[in-house]
Amino acid sequence: MSSSEVTKFLRKYDAEQRAALQSVRDTIVNALPAGEEVIAWSMPGVRISGDLVLSYCGFKNHNSIFPGAGSPVSRLGLEIDKYRTSKGALQFERDRPFPRGLLREIIKFRIGEINASYPKKSGEFKGFYLSGNLKTQGQIKNGKRHGIWHWYRADGSLLKVEQFRSGLKVS
Repeated sequence: MSSSEVTKFLRKYDAEQRAALQSVRDTIVNALPAGEEVIAWSMPGVRISGDLVLSYCGFKNHNSIFPGAGSPVSRLGLEIDKYRTSKGALQFERDRPFPRGLLREIIKFRIGEINASYPKKSGEFKGFYLSGNLKTQGQIKNGKRHGIWHWYRADGSLLKVEQFRSGLKVS
């Protein structure tokens, strides 16, 4: 999927609703410059290195942001009291942009959740900067670094590569 497919997807909405959704899109893309725009679960969204950060979509009477079940929707408290929420969605008016500052906070929260979801059962480990750029990537075996690990600078450039065996650095 690509940004052109998201642009095409958004064309189905009338001008006011499309402008509100485009504002959400712009905020996400600016907050996550390393992100990849996708259509996931029949909605536009953004992934970072394969992990879905959030999706958004328009409906007949409202727009929604989908940061994931049990995500920041249940933890933002007073900031979202004026919005209708469900376990994994936050609804906002169809013809008004969602507040950029609040959306940036939701994105930061999601990056934290994604970071906390590693390592996976397979041993895969990733860590991300708040910009969505990859910070580190490798494998965990028996609770220790194993195999080839990559570290990246905040701008996404490679910092170093090291190899580990059972947590010990291999020269």
